[in-house]
Amino acid sequence: MITLTAIAPSALRLALLVAVVACSSMSDDTPQPGSATTTGATGTLNAENVPADLRHLVPLAQRWGIGDDVDRNAAVDRATAAERAELEQAIAPVDARITAWLNSFGQQPMPDEAAAFMYMQLALEEMRAGTH
Repeated sequence: MITLTAIAPSALRLALLVAVVACSSMSDDTPQPGSATTTGATGTLNAENVPADLRHLVPLAQRWGIGDDVDRNAAVDRATAAERAELEQAIAPVDARITAWLNSFGQQPMPDEAAAFMYMQLALEEMRAGTH
């Protein structure tokens, strides 16, 4: 199995993650994990569903794991320099570990917590790219 970290730099990994989300096999009336209805300001993540070594990031995943592109982009646009630095400093050392956890789901549906971590990574990639 090829992993995202083995084949792509950050920009390509971001594009691949967006493509995976866009190609979700869920029906249109089913909220996607990590969508605005399940994370962000309206949902609560269960830390027990996150690997122990990543649980310290649950509050950040709660804040930045916004599945809706428009809402996530708006949050990125509003982020202060301090918030951007906090996210960068928290994720950079464990970015590959997060990706490995997400890859462990293969073709299986991700729980909301994993989706929130994926969307949190996307938010950081968008901040790094300066696209928002």
